[in-house]
Amino acid sequence: MDVQSISTLIEEKIAEEIFPGAVVALLEKDNVIYHAAFGQRILKPTQAPMLHDTLFDLASLTKPIVIGTLSMQMVSSGDLCLDTPVQTYLPEFKRPLITCRHLLTHTSGLPAWKPLYIEADCPTTVIEHLSNMPLESTPGEKVTYSCLGYILMGRLIANIAGVRLDSLAVDRIFNPLGMKRTFYNPPPQLHENCAATEDSNSFERRMVNSGNHGRYYRGHNWREGVILGEVHDENANFLGGVSGNAGLFSNARDLITYCQMILHDDGSFLSREGVIGLSTPYTPNDSSEHRSIGWHILNDGSLYHTGFTGTSMRIDLEKGIAAILLTNRVHPDAQRTGIIECRNQFHRLVFG
Repeated sequence: MDVQSISTLIEEKIAEEIFPGAVVALLEKDNVIYHAAFGQRILKPTQAPMLHDTLFDLASLTKPIVIGTLSMQMVSSGDLCLDTPVQTYLPEFKRPLITCRHLLTHTSGLPAWKPLYIEADCPTTVIEHLSNMPLESTPGEKVTYSCLGYILMGRLIANIAGVRLDSLAVDRIFNPLGMKRTFYNPPPQLHENCAATEDSNSFERRMVNSGNHGRYYRGHNWREGVILGEVHDENANFLGGVSGNAGLFSNARDLITYCQMILHDDGSFLSREGVIGLSTPYTPNDSSEHRSIGWHILNDGSLYHTGFTGTSMRIDLEKGIAAILLTNRVHPDAQRTGIIECRNQFHRLVFG
């Protein structure tokens, strides 16, 4: 791979204002090929440069890293069965036809997104609220990428373990792997090291105001100012920053460690059954998206996922390489476009 071309691409995208800054990491099983920082981690209210160890709000990368990994660990230990109804583990969820596998592969029929912070009475009633939500399709019928399904799966996993999801992730993933800068709700002393996200979460404000929830818009207590060191996603923020759909913060160094664990596939951390679960598509053959437990499986078999804030990871088990692209493309406003084409160009340079 041509790292100079990759560097040039990132610099060009910063100049085009696709994102203020980025951290790139390319790696093999036992080797970091390239690790570089570009641009700014904060533009307003003051500027600050991007650093190699800048912490990013990973957004939906939380889904494969936390929920996908914990789910397969629990399958291996016998604590979770993928084809068991969710209701077995969460009795207050009254949808007997929806299984854990449905949630994990985005085939539950639940909508893609709803503003739970407006619709639900409080965080403790979220499961009941999701249980009463009309389905958009029959469970198992089609793929609809759903943050709601992963919010539910996060609650399910925590309920099985009897501990909070953030504590479980620390004990079973981050500490064993030595991921020392990966956590929900970064401590205040690390906020200045974070890449900033949106100013006043204007994207979700616009979504809510333009949809069926517009009548609630003025009454919601929106956060004001640039979001720094707090989760960007409003549903995850409503749930205390700890959720199955979003909320995780990390840096490239720790994500390198995670990717290398997957690439090694030696059973020392995650069982062979676990890696198969993460890398095997379980969605209908005619689906436009092939989904495994936690991951989007590309046509070449790579594990892939993105995050709304501008993050992405791709792991190619066959080639034994992985690529991490972390950007703060929602800062200071998520209306920026071009991140999808940038990722496509980046991955062509890395994977061919």
